[in-house]
Amino acid sequence: MNNLSLQWQTEMEPGSRNLGKPILHISINDTPLMTMVHDFESTSGYSHFNDTYLPAEDVQYYSVDGWRKSTEPGKSHIILLGCTCGDVDCSHFYVETFCQDGWIHWRFKDSSTRDFSGMPTLWFEQYAYRRQVETALEHLNR
Repeated sequence: MNNLSLQWQTEMEPGSRNLGKPILHISINDTPLMTMVHDFESTSGYSHFNDTYLPAEDVQYYSVDGWRKSTEPGKSHIILLGCTCGDVDCSHFYVETFCQDGWIHWRFKDSSTRDFSGMPTLWFEQYAYRRQVETALEHLNR
């Protein structure tokens, strides 16, 4: 079983288009998702797209429905990272989800031609996962 952590953090990277904005940071088993993606790109010989965590307005527009649907039985997909240019449609990294029998399954994908099927598939306990999602999405209602 894997552990999901969703935390809003203020972007502090100088020069970032999201400087000072709340960004949804995603960690799996205490490892930042961006680190996991970067490591996989390096070992696979891919150039780094440097997609980044999404600010609140992009989570609201691109991902909130996917996050909510992922907590209920059936299939969904969630955009997790978007292009640093500010246009999430330019490049994004997402996950296909499947919820059944108290478990959430993740399989990573990308909007480009890169193959992320070699990244580990993840399994989350539905109740703990739902708590993380609901807590993170409460931020959007403030």
